[in-house]
Amino acid sequence: MNVFPLTNQSAWKNLWLNALKNDPEEKKGTDHFKKWDKRARVFDKRSATPEAVARKERILSMLREAGALQPGSCVLDVGAGSGNWAIPIAKMGANVVALEPSAGMVEILREKMAAKGIGPDQIRINQKTWQDVDVEKEGLAGQFDLVFSSMNPGVCDPATLEKLMQASRNFCYLSTFSGGGWRGCYNDLWLDITGQKLESTSWDFIYPFTYVYSQGYRPQIDFSVWSHDREETIDEAVENILFFVQGMTKVTPEIRQKLKAHVTRRAVDGIFHQKQTVCQGIMLWQVA
Repeated sequence: MNVFPLTNQSAWKNLWLNALKNDPEEKKGTDHFKKWDKRARVFDKRSATPEAVARKERILSMLREAGALQPGSCVLDVGAGSGNWAIPIAKMGANVVALEPSAGMVEILREKMAAKGIGPDQIRINQKTWQDVDVEKEGLAGQFDLVFSSMNPGVCDPATLEKLMQASRNFCYLSTFSGGGWRGCYNDLWLDITGQKLESTSWDFIYPFTYVYSQGYRPQIDFSVWSHDREETIDEAVENILFFVQGMTKVTPEIRQKLKAHVTRRAVDGIFHQKQTVCQGIMLWQVA
């Protein structure tokens, strides 16, 4: 008896919604997006490492080879951040709408555009969350050759994933964590400090992939695994760890103090080493 058919869209949708329901992390709301304002410069710097640039080039090559990205393509970059994708895509001759709610990210994006001579005719910035976009009312349905979303917290459930496909007239691209992401690096530490587990599984690549698959699409998929051995001062390490755990639990002064003591004990000459290994799931599919 086929009790769980692969094409049962409702079953996969409900699995995702149940994971969201049981996930302690808050992924929506103004505060969730505003927290990126303070981290925008750090994020941008880390996105420019040689390893990050190499990963970016591989994905851009994949898009070109699939015919998803060509000169003259109209691209919607959902969660554009500081322009790490919008800038190279525009330089390849595409016209980009960069959707990004964080003011800190938008500020860096504008700086990059000015430095590289990229005008608003090549990248049009829309400072808005993907949740707040109404594809039909705003005339965005079927308007883009490629709708692109890379590691974007704004695409976090079936409804926001459906909007990607609604806005596309050809290709959609989505990448997200496969596994615990950065947060998984702090599981043992956080359990030691608070007695709580850092369980946040609704981000996992399995949910958007199976939801799209159940609709009859057969995405081109890939996985990318990379590691960082970061060196940070004690204060930098504390703020970095708190950034990834906030939204899942209330960070009290007591917890902050315990975390700083934990990091201090493990620091060498005032420098905290944190090795992080993450896996990113990638998929590209054609909707028309």
